[in-house]
Amino acid sequence: MTAIKRSLKLAAVASVLAALPATTVLAGGKPKGAKATPPEVIQQLYAGKTSNWNSGGHAYWAPDGRFQGINKTKDAVGIGKWYVTSRSKLCHEANWHKAEGGAVKAYPHKSCWQFVTAPDGTVWERYLNEKGDWYRHQRGKQVNGNTQQRLFRKISQDLGL
Repeated sequence: MTAIKRSLKLAAVASVLAALPATTVLAGGKPKGAKATPPEVIQQLYAGKTSNWNSGGHAYWAPDGRFQGINKTKDAVGIGKWYVTSRSKLCHEANWHKAEGGAVKAYPHKSCWQFVTAPDGTVWERYLNEKGDWYRHQRGKQVNGNTQQRLFRKISQDLGL
């Protein structure tokens, strides 16, 4: 690659990076100037909604604090509670029920996410169980209501719950 082409390429990359909003982060870091998201905001983001996880699973966050989950292979359900802490964490504690070796077994599991809000109002989160990177909260992965209720009931019934 000639020196001119390399310079043009670097200039193009620099102009793209300069055009990004100030709160955009690369490599999964916390947005600059972000502050803890108020617990009431996190509550509003989840209460009464179904989250459709990247893994293929689903979670329903009932307004009264009940949690219902379906795993990605659609053969186990999680039953428990969810809550938001004063330290801007969303957590669920559930027993995940799955048939194994002719018996239904329950596995307790707790997951938590931490939330911050950038100066521009964008909500960011990270999965704490894996010390994950920060990413923008994706409202599009959530829908109002318990959209997986029928499937949850079927799997629960199949498991004898």
